[in-house]
Amino acid sequence: MSSRPLNLLRKTVGFRLTLWYSGIFILSSLLVFVLAYFLLSSSLARQDHDTIRLKLKSLSTLYRAGGMDLLERQAFMEKKFEKKRPLFIRVSEKDGRTLFLLIPYQWSGFDIRRLEKASPRPGEDWIRIPSTNSKGVLEIASVPLPGDRRLQVGKSTEDRERVLAQFRAIFMGVLVPVVVFGLAAGAFLAFSALRPVRQLIGTIRSIAGGKMDARVPGPNTGDELEELVTLFNTMLTKIETLINGMRSALDNVAHDLRTPMTRLRGIAEAALRSGEGSAACREALATCMEESERILRMLNTLMDISEAETGVMALHREQVNIRELAASILDIYGCVAEDGEIRLSLDIPEDLTLRADPVRIRQALGNLVDNAVKYTPRGGRVAITASREQGEIRITVRDSGIGVPPGDLPRIWERLYRGDQSRAKKGLGLGLSLVKAIVEAHNGRVRVESAPGKGSAFTLVLPAGE
Repeated sequence: MSSRPLNLLRKTVGFRLTLWYSGIFILSSLLVFVLAYFLLSSSLARQDHDTIRLKLKSLSTLYRAGGMDLLERQAFMEKKFEKKRPLFIRVSEKDGRTLFLLIPYQWSGFDIRRLEKASPRPGEDWIRIPSTNSKGVLEIASVPLPGDRRLQVGKSTEDRERVLAQFRAIFMGVLVPVVVFGLAAGAFLAFSALRPVRQLIGTIRSIAGGKMDARVPGPNTGDELEELVTLFNTMLTKIETLINGMRSALDNVAHDLRTPMTRLRGIAEAALRSGEGSAACREALATCMEESERILRMLNTLMDISEAETGVMALHREQVNIRELAASILDIYGCVAEDGEIRLSLDIPEDLTLRADPVRIRQALGNLVDNAVKYTPRGGRVAITASREQGEIRITVRDSGIGVPPGDLPRIWERLYRGDQSRAKKGLGLGLSLVKAIVEAHNGRVRVESAPGKGSAFTLVLPAGE
């Protein structure tokens, strides 16, 4: 049982990140130590070799100036005054016999007899003699002297090995703190790096509990995690909008279908109870079909609005000539306007185009013209104008109708909302909601200016999209 929490811990991303961070830190520390150790060892060896070469040069100069006597006096003097940095000095004949030898007593473990057997080589020659009672090595360099003799100067590596041993001991002493610090730093970095993920998990749990407005706090780090959080919050907003749209649509449908469904039921029941002939039944069926058509139109409009508001409406964009599109709409309402003695006018440049879905734009503009004709009294006028301003296309439907009261202006875009003045006219109360949804689906916006008795002006502002 006790191993189960440990197994679960091993499977967590935080645990693996901690191991990765700690492992990288510890491995980096080891690499730094190895590099420092190599550089220190090379530096100490170079210093020893420089010391040997310098002594070779000075002693060979003395030999050439004063012979063996001067060299011996200098060697014994250095032995007396430089006890902390002793050197090995030897002068040999061509056949290897030793003429002069100076070796510190503490270097007795080096087998000097090997020098008598070694064959000299021209120029500077290096020989290494291991010690039999220590870890040091006697490094000896030699140069030729006049008279077929050879001068050899050497130095033990014991001091160098002692410094390196101290360096290794220091590293071993700090290894445990380095490991502990690496684990702590790895845990902290993993904890910090996974903070947005934990916030993401918390937000998802809140949403699972029904809190649809929960969002992940932005880390403000400018990295991939911030981008993930931003995209996730954007997705949550779209999902919330979709769910709210579905709820609102269902509420509106349930509310507004009650009346036509009641009428359908009442007409059918009255026809069944009347017992009249086929003419009455046909009239009842015709009324039922009219009401069912109204219900179907309402459902389709609500679905279009929901699709547009939730961002799932499929838009087939193409270059649309606005004048031709507006003219075709006015042709449809020409007869109705003529019956009401309403003048229709068009003021749009012939070359003005817009990249949009022609079917949806026709639907939105047609709803505005339909409202304008419907609420404009006899002898009034309806005009469609359009222009390009700062990369945007502005299409305005202006009428001289009854206008919209100031109290109704903020609500005219709501679904199924109908003001007091509009209740006398047939309609679903969805036309302006659909206009707003279609325009916003095209990344545009709608504006309205109206005053009671002076008419209204509805403007669609859309990006040109060229």
